[in-house]
Amino acid sequence: MKKDVLTRREFLGRTSAGMVVASGVPASAAGSGNPHALALQGGTPVRSEPFPSWPQTHELDEANILKSLRNHRWCTFDGEFIPKFENAWAQKVGSRGCVMTPCGTHALHMALELMGVGPGDEVLVSPFTYIATIDAILLCYALPVFVDSDVKTFQLDPDDIEHRITAHTRAILPVHILGASADLDRILAIAKKHNLPVIEDACQGHMAEWRGKKLGTLGTVGCFSFQESKNLPGGEAGAVVSDNEDLIAKAYMFRDFGRDPKNGSYAVRGTKYRISDFAAAVLMAQLTRFDDLCARREKHAAYLQGELKKIPGIIPQEHYPECTRQNYYFFGFRYDQEHFKGASRSRVVEALEAEGIPVGPIYPPLNKEPFIEQNFGSRGFRAVFSKKRLDQYREQNHCPHNDELCATSLYLGQEMLIGTKKDVDDVVEAFSKVQKHAATLA
Repeated sequence: MKKDVLTRREFLGRTSAGMVVASGVPASAAGSGNPHALALQGGTPVRSEPFPSWPQTHELDEANILKSLRNHRWCTFDGEFIPKFENAWAQKVGSRGCVMTPCGTHALHMALELMGVGPGDEVLVSPFTYIATIDAILLCYALPVFVDSDVKTFQLDPDDIEHRITAHTRAILPVHILGASADLDRILAIAKKHNLPVIEDACQGHMAEWRGKKLGTLGTVGCFSFQESKNLPGGEAGAVVSDNEDLIAKAYMFRDFGRDPKNGSYAVRGTKYRISDFAAAVLMAQLTRFDDLCARREKHAAYLQGELKKIPGIIPQEHYPECTRQNYYFFGFRYDQEHFKGASRSRVVEALEAEGIPVGPIYPPLNKEPFIEQNFGSRGFRAVFSKKRLDQYREQNHCPHNDELCATSLYLGQEMLIGTKKDVDDVVEAFSKVQKHAATLA
């Protein structure tokens, strides 16, 4: 039976390889067969060459790595590129401060710790996200209280927030999924009403905007990831940003075991979230090409969105009018089975892959994944939460709209957006071809 959900690395591997013949159709079929039949059924694939690879490197990336290597200043304390990148990224997004971390997950965990989230607390969060968002909450021995999703935008639904707020709620953690913004006007208003901090998970939101302001800078603190799949890749790296200078100072301390740089004392509880200078060296090089790639990606995504709307049964992710810029980390859309003659999502995915278009499901419903119960059964969680409270949590842990979203959503990698218009046209042609012949897939 075909596995319906891929890990992110599996999907990226397929994208990088082109995955022209995922169904077993040989590559030679690209030059033969019936051009009007599906490649899955022996026809000629729409595309036989791979899409551009990601991440991309140039001479400056190598030069920066060598410079960092040869100056023998590799760690957080004396690395040349770490403070350069922190200053550059703060300026880029319009924030007063930036503190690098080893990854986006650590940035999220640090932000939660800085907000005082701890054992017994609750954090409101979207179930439609990468597992790192939820793991960061669980690391604090707090409960991730899942807010249902808006099926059209893929974002946390503000209408589902307030009734989930309790005396234990400590923060709201919206995720700007696939490089588009959650409804920050309403989320920030609710947070202000209940005196709650907002931690923005902007790990996929580089340079995207809400009312002209960069994501990650509208809440109390913002978190970014620079993992190699991201629009700004550095291998494994992350950062927190904030306009609150005291918060930034505490973030620097938390990153270094809670050490106060002013007097050398261990002033607060912290951990070792220091970072190597090598990742910052790569990021400084990537920044020199970042704006050009963003413009190309966004231009092609806008074109693709318009073309896919013309194909019955393909519904691109919608964006709020106040979301003045989307970065299209990945291109999300929903699939309507009725317009594909009842063909299953996995069958449509198989057909698209055979046409040379890598595509896959986005996320499983995290509120239903077994790791939740595994955590609740652990000694630590049993020491913090009573059986009565966890049973109540289980009774309320339902997100029916998110279930629908997880069952119908798919995404295309940014590799299909950073090349040429022909790359995008191939995507459109393959979707149209599969939709036209959907009856043969059912």
